[in-house]
Amino acid sequence: MKKISVDGGALNPKNNQRFGTAVFSENLVKALQLYDKKNQYFVYTFGNLKPKLFWMKGRVSLEEFKIKKDVFLALNQALPIYSSGKIISFCHGLSYHFYPQYYSTKDVARLNKQLREMITRSDKIIVSSEKVKKEFISMYRYIEGKIFVLPFGIPFDTSTTLSIKNKNKYFLFVGMDHQIKNIDFIKQAFSEFKKDKKYKDYKLYILTENVSRLKLKKLYQKATALLTASHYESFNLPVLEALSQGCPVIGLESAIIPELKSFVNVVNNIDEFVENMKKISIKPSVSSINRLYKLFNWKNYVNNLVRLY
Repeated sequence: MKKISVDGGALNPKNNQRFGTAVFSENLVKALQLYDKKNQYFVYTFGNLKPKLFWMKGRVSLEEFKIKKDVFLALNQALPIYSSGKIISFCHGLSYHFYPQYYSTKDVARLNKQLREMITRSDKIIVSSEKVKKEFISMYRYIEGKIFVLPFGIPFDTSTTLSIKNKNKYFLFVGMDHQIKNIDFIKQAFSEFKKDKKYKDYKLYILTENVSRLKLKKLYQKATALLTASHYESFNLPVLEALSQGCPVIGLESAIIPELKSFVNVVNNIDEFVENMKKISIKPSVSSINRLYKLFNWKNYVNNLVRLY
């Protein structure tokens, strides 16, 4: 049995915004509890390790020094000053590197510093798609051997009911209110869509604030489609959530990773985007949803992760 420490800082998200890394962390911690009974896990959170000030570099480092572990799972890219065991880091994309214009100078500096430390100190680095692995290798070819692709599983709380009919007249965006998400493009596309009087009754729901996961699940099930137009995505978890609920997805190519393209209406410009809103050609079927569950599940994720310990 190995002792594994886990950075659970994202389990207490700021303002309770449960997108991205928070949903990932919640599901991975649950999956580890369900599918790995051989190892012992120590999940560090702001609730069980205080104070919050200098939490990662100070408080987590102290805990790592006090009780020696075999592996440290850096779920959110940040590393403690000290860790006695092997470090496995999880990279959630390189948007700040390729699109620094959408980030503050301070955030770009902080994230690049984390990236350099991750590359230097990590024994292995986990990414969520082949796209991100290729980006890493193009930047740092010498670390190719320690980059591993583990696609996310479908979140436990969006287990599907396969309700893929009886859609309501609304489109949906789910994600952070951040320039990288290109929300203005979605608003513009919807405005163009509404110019046709046939679609005057349609609405656009932009969810950048926290809603309950149960409400989100119901919104996915009834939506005409999820819209996504990000300048960059390392995975795009809302796409997987939506598809699992029988919700079609329309996305710019920059917003869809290769592993999900066969399930999605992928477009290249605003004209194609609007046309697909009018006539959605690729819709989730029972068979495609079942295929999703085979390809993207947390049991596989944990089994593959444990092999890296």
